[in-house]
Amino acid sequence: MLTRRTFLGSAAATAALFGASPFSRAEVGPDGKRFLFLHAEGGWDPLAVFAPLFGAESIEMEPDAEPWTIGGLSLVDSPGRPVTRAFFEQHHSKIALLNGVSVRSVNHETCSIVALTGATSADRPDFPTILGYSARDETSLPHLVMSGPVLPGPYSVFVSDARGRLQEAIDGSLLLYNDRPLRLPASAPGHIVDRYLVDRVEALQRELPGAGHGADYREALARSRALIDSRYQLQLRASDTFGGRARTAIDALSAGLCRCASVGTGFEWDTHQTNSEQTGLFEGFFADVGAALDLLAITPDANGKPLAESTIVVVMSEMGRTPAYNSTGGRDHWPFTTLMLMGPGIAGDRGFGGYSDLYAGIGVDQGGDPDPTLPGIPAEAVGATLLTLGGVDPAEYLHVIDPIPGVMT
Repeated sequence: MLTRRTFLGSAAATAALFGASPFSRAEVGPDGKRFLFLHAEGGWDPLAVFAPLFGAESIEMEPDAEPWTIGGLSLVDSPGRPVTRAFFEQHHSKIALLNGVSVRSVNHETCSIVALTGATSADRPDFPTILGYSARDETSLPHLVMSGPVLPGPYSVFVSDARGRLQEAIDGSLLLYNDRPLRLPASAPGHIVDRYLVDRVEALQRELPGAGHGADYREALARSRALIDSRYQLQLRASDTFGGRARTAIDALSAGLCRCASVGTGFEWDTHQTNSEQTGLFEGFFADVGAALDLLAITPDANGKPLAESTIVVVMSEMGRTPAYNSTGGRDHWPFTTLMLMGPGIAGDRGFGGYSDLYAGIGVDQGGDPDPTLPGIPAEAVGATLLTLGGVDPAEYLHVIDPIPGVMT
């Protein structure tokens, strides 16, 4: 994997073409905070793990489930989920559990947009992209997407999707995918190509000084040059497994390559027909999330400190599932979900918000306690909390600008 030393060395070479290297600081973002977003795509079932709503007439809980309290968290336990139980036994002290987060829809696409941006328009950049953009002068790939949803808005040049041919573009093997495979040019003609691209950018900016895409092109060219110079140290291929993609994301965070990394499970949680499949999904998911937390605890950052001391982990799903089973034993879409936060600055071992007996979301009052008069936790308030934690002023991007009371220490 790319190390900080090799990356900064390669970025220094880029300065010869583009001026002073933008990738030269020891820290990534304000206060050195990084972010790892882990997505359970398709809509998990909070009633299986997070919401012990036993006794509510309109809510059907699993027949073998029972309420369980560990530390300050109230959860659901089941004999079929020993790995999930072990995860919370080990990590409950780090977890802020946000129940009743409102995503305002039962459509996957809309819920994803709301959960990640707080709005219903894909024109607004998502929270990880904003956080990455804030460290654009310090990282080569501010928001690295190994898999999962992404909404870059106007900041697409600062988002890199490893699901495509990102690694092949960096190491040059992309040329071999042509109908007529090509080889990378030798050093001398390669410099001619580089000079041509720089001249093209400068000409574009002279002819159209107000064109935003000219600045984007220059930005992308500078970043690509730094990455290409590090092609022998860098591996950004997306693994076939969620756990493997999370490991690569953590390596990229460790190298200072990105400020934010996003990893998704793939669209497998949409259990309309057999909701019992959620048990196996949660077991595998929390095994991988636990492994990621363990890896953060032993992987150093640029200063030799464990990444766990500087990385906020966001665990989420874009929607929940209905309180009652349908005719096939599945659960359908629901506009409230649960989200987990862990890391520096997070008040762990505590739940926030909640669900009513009708399974509607319950919000948070100014003291951080549940307030039944508030219809759930707004997704935009989650974003305000994350941006504040990352040293970004929410007022620059959001309408709801106050963090969720009590979540931050």
